[in-house]
Amino acid sequence: MGKRFAILIGAAAAGVMALGAQAAAAPDVVKYDTELTVTKDRGHNYHGWVGSEVRKCMEGRRVVVFQQRPGADRKLGTERSEFDPRYGQARWWLWLDRSYGHRVYAKVTRKERDRFVCRAERSAFHF
Repeated sequence: MGKRFAILIGAAAAGVMALGAQAAAAPDVVKYDTELTVTKDRGHNYHGWVGSEVRKCMEGRRVVVFQQRPGADRKLGTERSEFDPRYGQARWWLWLDRSYGHRVYAKVTRKERDRFVCRAERSAFHF
């Protein structure tokens, strides 16, 4: 039994060392901040901007629009951002069936890739 135990401990130690070497070899992950805005036209069109220091954190981001209310906030809809080279930011817009008044905000989800992370963000309220 002593020999089997020694083999088991040796195998476990080799696995831990291999895991440590793999973590040490992983490249550094760069994290980028995200900025998000929301506004509303006179109609039912909610829109805004997704900004970041790199294009890959602006383009194709999933934006979710909510209405704040007592209890759980109401999800109004989702849209993807599209990069606009004229302004160096990504725009998004969401047409809703009606106006939801004040206390509407947007969230952009976190985006993770192999060597970078685009942080999630919540906009200020549209008043």
